[in-house]
Amino acid sequence: MTTLQTPLLYGAFGCYLLAVLLYLAHLLLRHTWVWRSAFLLVLAGFALQTFCLGLRWWQGGYLPVTNLFGTQFFFSWALAATYLYFELRYKIHAAGLFVMFCNLLLYGSVLQRSTDLPPLIPALDTPLFTLHVSLSFAGYAFFAMAFSMGVLYLLQKRLSSGLLPDLQLLRKLNEEAVFLGFSLFSLCMIFGSIWAFVAWGHYFSWNIKGVWSALVWLFYAGMCHAKFIRRWQGSGYAALSIVGFGVVLFTYLGIGLLMSSNHPLD
Repeated sequence: MTTLQTPLLYGAFGCYLLAVLLYLAHLLLRHTWVWRSAFLLVLAGFALQTFCLGLRWWQGGYLPVTNLFGTQFFFSWALAATYLYFELRYKIHAAGLFVMFCNLLLYGSVLQRSTDLPPLIPALDTPLFTLHVSLSFAGYAFFAMAFSMGVLYLLQKRLSSGLLPDLQLLRKLNEEAVFLGFSLFSLCMIFGSIWAFVAWGHYFSWNIKGVWSALVWLFYAGMCHAKFIRRWQGSGYAALSIVGFGVVLFTYLGIGLLMSSNHPLD
């Protein structure tokens, strides 16, 4: 399995890297075949990454997200799937450069980490764990997409480039990404609470990871409301998307690296 996993990992990375380079070339050449080739490379990379994820899941017997390599790998996979959803539905084309560049950084940052599958502790050996974590990172992926659309909205407002989607579409994509991410993250919190009750006898504990996860949920709940308030529409909403993803990154990485937590995945 290890022999097969390595070429899958680097093959997917190579596809994503070439896709980013072709999206960049599209900004200069503006030929249809360039972004189509980039999109096909994203599809190929996603297929390789999906096969590698399935292989690791089959070998471990559980969703392999119990260490930093596993969670970042799954986060990258979820972000690629999210981008494909928006590309197939809305044909965002050149906007894929920024999204896939973010994904490339996320994916590439873990290639040198250990790919070993640690033993699953008893508290994690439940379908509730799989639902909680998979929905969490699916929500994170949509929040990352909202971040990307927020950055592009602010750029488009300044540049008025014909290569990017218009402001109205970028605003719609941003709001949809936030709503879908919030919905998935809400389900993640529900299943996480049930899992905590089954494993430890309480639905919520005041550990730092749990508190910050609740703050993430409250922030994006506020964003779902803010889109109906005129002063927060447009640039304000884009800025909130950027700030919100900063909160997400701190909850995901900052707490584990900078603070101590008794959360089972830290």
